[in-house]
Amino acid sequence: MLNEMRTGIVSNADGAISPARSDKSGAGVVTQAHGKYTEGSIRQKICFSYCAARATSVPATAQIGNIIWNPPGSGIVLSLLKWSAQIQVTSATTLGVTIGYQAQAITPTTTTVADAYGSTYLNAGSPGNCVAKAYAIATLLVIPIPVMNLFHNTAAIAVTGVDKMDGDFEGLFTLPPGYVVVFSAIAAAVAAAGMTSTLTWEEIPI
Repeated sequence: MLNEMRTGIVSNADGAISPARSDKSGAGVVTQAHGKYTEGSIRQKICFSYCAARATSVPATAQIGNIIWNPPGSGIVLSLLKWSAQIQVTSATTLGVTIGYQAQAITPTTTTVADAYGSTYLNAGSPGNCVAKAYAIATLLVIPIPVMNLFHNTAAIAVTGVDKMDGDFEGLFTLPPGYVVVFSAIAAAVAAAGMTSTLTWEEIPI
């Protein structure tokens, strides 16, 4: 019966109805199973874009960096999740990196595809089952609008190594069909081959 509790791990197919779980003492078990993003990844709804050694530009129509386009009529919104970035070549005048967006009703032109992109279910290949398109370089219709600073930099790169910055939007920003989201430099472009970044998102039907 549904008001009973079952002890032990439950393994169900989609659509199954399960009783609540208990531990061996009979106490109810309420927990987040597996990792935070496991369910979406297994169902191939979480995607990533990796762009290596790029001279990330300030917001521009000729955009360089990490650029994600949700095509018009895609039937999905992109819910932004984790990101990471590092500046590995001294770019003191860059001052930092932002995330921004803009409308893009047609396919971007003069594009270079991201170095890797696709589902985080890692047997899918690039682009896997992802609907959105990912670019390292693209010509856009309108200059993107920054919406959040991600990190600050001004100092020279130490010879001892490079620190990686990362964060999680946790779905704070969603991108509808016909828009792009981009990483951009704040004050001046990153030096040649200076920035490597990853952006992840969930594709949610609408």
